[in-house]
Amino acid sequence: MTDDRAVSCAQKRLWILDRLDAGSTAYVVPLLHWIDGDLDVGLLARSLTEIVRRHEVLRTVYRLRSRTVRQVVRPAEEVRVPVVDVRGHKDPRTEAERLAAAEARRPFDLSAGPMLRVLLVRMSADRHLLCLTFHHIACDGWSMSVLHHELSACYRSWSAGGSPVLPPLREQYADFAEAQQTRLAGPLLQAERRYWRERLSALPASVTVPADRPREPVPTFAGTHVRFAVDPPVARRVEGLARAARATPFAVFLATLAALTRVEGGGPEAVIGTPVSNRRSEDHHRLVGMFVNTVVQRLEVPAELTFRELVHRARDEIRAALAHADLPFEMLVEELNPVRRPGVNPLFQIMLGYQDGEPAGLVLPGCTTSTEYGDTSTAKLDLSLSVHRAAGRYSVRLECRSDLYGPASVRRLAERFRALLATATADPRITVAGLH
Repeated sequence: MTDDRAVSCAQKRLWILDRLDAGSTAYVVPLLHWIDGDLDVGLLARSLTEIVRRHEVLRTVYRLRSRTVRQVVRPAEEVRVPVVDVRGHKDPRTEAERLAAAEARRPFDLSAGPMLRVLLVRMSADRHLLCLTFHHIACDGWSMSVLHHELSACYRSWSAGGSPVLPPLREQYADFAEAQQTRLAGPLLQAERRYWRERLSALPASVTVPADRPREPVPTFAGTHVRFAVDPPVARRVEGLARAARATPFAVFLATLAALTRVEGGGPEAVIGTPVSNRRSEDHHRLVGMFVNTVVQRLEVPAELTFRELVHRARDEIRAALAHADLPFEMLVEELNPVRRPGVNPLFQIMLGYQDGEPAGLVLPGCTTSTEYGDTSTAKLDLSLSVHRAAGRYSVRLECRSDLYGPASVRRLAERFRALLATATADPRITVAGLH
């Protein structure tokens, strides 16, 4: 193994959370690839081996050194692709889904690795399910695009008898982590600290949608989710309102989520976390790793405010937050030092994620593929809304903690969000009080 290196702030937080809740799968990232066609398993294994060789973070483990967690890069080894053949099962697809679910709910050992697990389920001679399961400490959403691009390039080149041509990586994730620690030790982030201290002073203790059940002393972080699509006429109104407000569609969704929090009884303020990519250079764009930072958006939602005005507030809040997004969330929590309670995320209980564009997916010669995220049946926060925009269409995933909200409440919240978005974009002059 190579000498140990510093961890990033995000890695340290994930390592601490893993120590506090050993065996949790809340930060498991399962990717499922349905593959139809003539799949060459040997080339798949060779391609995955090359990816893990290129990206050290996928073969990094986390060890305690002098009471400090450090990342230790293990030597590159051949990636093996275990194959489970379910062709003899009475319902091969159902069995494949069961195996994928079990894989998604299997925890990682951060001290031993690996940070990428591979499983291939063979349903027929020309139909497979490839399960690639990561720990969040080694990847983020952007990483999936890097992985798909490089895996496709390697497989395609070798299947044609050539050699893949991938740009050399001038740095590794550990270099980013060490540079981050050096930067944070200097004076550059004092303005960031000052902004967030002022912006989040006297923050309400816990802004959330009132739950069906009280919080348990020991949270389980079990989760459930629903998916829905935004109707095309509503999607067009979202984009029209965003243009008129000189904002992004994200601002419209943020305003709607803030309104939902208010009308559901969450109080006159909405406090919502948002992940941002935090990849500052072209070199970072080529890396697999956990770069994501989280910013906090605080919106006052008075009853007399019109929805159009709320969108303007959301726009301004987003711009200010992104202008001060260099301070790692972990350091922000240390700076503000909120009262900590088991099962209560510091600073916010509601999150909004937004992704624009069609994910790359795998492109394998002789095969058609489709990709989706698996389900760990966990939830990190009380309520998380993820919006994906592709080709002018919006798909939404609402995830809630099932120890707080029953299935009926989750479905009701999803329908309420859809109704608010439709009503508010149809007449942006409507007030928050009018949305009740």
